Amino acid sequence: MENEEIHKLVEDLGSRDDSVRKMAAFKLQSVIGDPSFADMFIAEGGLPSLRLLTLEASGNTLAYGLTSLTRLLDLDQGWEIIRPDLIDRVIYTVHISVHLN
Repeated sequence: MENEEIHKLVEDLGSRDDSVRKMAAFKLQSVIGDPSFADMFIAEGGLPSLRLLTLEASGNTLAYGLTSLTRLLDLDQGWEIIRPDLIDRVIYTVHISVHLN
């Protein structure tokens, strides 16, 4: 993925248009596991966008964002965006999904 495409992906993650954010999050989850892509994503300023997405999104968009975050953490990157509010969001999401099933 070219730098321009990564820049656009980061920009789209922060979009106010849900369909744009959803598509960006969907794309991100498939490429973020590549260490070289992850490095470029972080260098492009993608971490704050991913953090905000996981705090604000719902449904599939949230699932794609959490998958991306998990894959990034598996690379031992992105830990700096893990703060209490994000942990609370994940716990709440898991709690709700357990009670719905």
